Amino acid sequence: MRFFKSKPCLFFSTEYFLGLCEKGPRSSFDCNKYRKIRDRLLEESIVKPSHIVEPEPASWDDFLLVHTKDYVERLKDPMFLAKILFLDYVNPFDTDIIEFFKYVTGGTIKCFNEAFKKNTVCFNLGGGFHHAKRDRGEGFCPVNDVAIGVVKLFKQYGKMKVLIVDLDYHHGNGTAKIFEKDEDVFTFSIHRDNWDNINKKNNMDILLPDRVGDNEYLLQLSLYLPDVVERFEPEFVVYIAGDDVHKNDTFGTFNLSTDGVLKRDKFVFQTTRDRGLPLGVVAGGGYGPDSWTLYYNFIKWVYKGD
Repeated sequence: MRFFKSKPCLFFSTEYFLGLCEKGPRSSFDCNKYRKIRDRLLEESIVKPSHIVEPEPASWDDFLLVHTKDYVERLKDPMFLAKILFLDYVNPFDTDIIEFFKYVTGGTIKCFNEAFKKNTVCFNLGGGFHHAKRDRGEGFCPVNDVAIGVVKLFKQYGKMKVLIVDLDYHHGNGTAKIFEKDEDVFTFSIHRDNWDNINKKNNMDILLPDRVGDNEYLLQLSLYLPDVVERFEPEFVVYIAGDDVHKNDTFGTFNLSTDGVLKRDKFVFQTTRDRGLPLGVVAGGGYGPDSWTLYYNFIKWVYKGD
């Protein structure tokens, strides 16, 4: 068995929650969830403050790497952005909201960069805005931080084969659409419903029914993911560790237990580690007051090395 060459790394900024929390609750999303993960990791001495790196915010030019110029210009209007996020009225001169997405996207960029450079696993305590397409936002996702992070990786280190493992409850449609013509990026998604038809050889969409439980979900994952890794031979892996597959999630309709979600995360991690592949992890979806504990469990398990 091969192991990562360097210790895991973790990215978080207080900007991850300030922008949206000040605007009031958005559906059942807990805008404090990323901070709760950070705080618990520190309280239990799983990580030290020095281990948590604050990223630089992404720039408008970073957004332009995957989004159209016209769409990026529209994102500069807080009123336009508020409509995508279904927020209450905001001040037309308010820039807090886009700063949230700039910092989280900056965290994803840094997460992928460090994971690849150090051949290790890195976590962003946010991110996974996988519905955003080149010219529009969808599903509370105004920008696609995952796609931006991958393209930045190409800019820094050259073109490579990237596998995106998207285990959010919802279809990773935006990311798949952005890379639809790029067969060096394999998009793998297990979800409830297809949001788009993806015309791409290196894409796999696995649809599962309502109330699917641990056994069937993990069976599907174990049947298909290792084979994709063996055939595609990626050089870098992205993992969107969405927790809205949990039975208590307020949006999702799957029935995975807390232990089942952790087994899922472990399987992705071990499949990657066994092949010595660098892994960049983003949080993805997860709704309800306790959803933060699921991503926390995964990070804790990796850092403690159990």
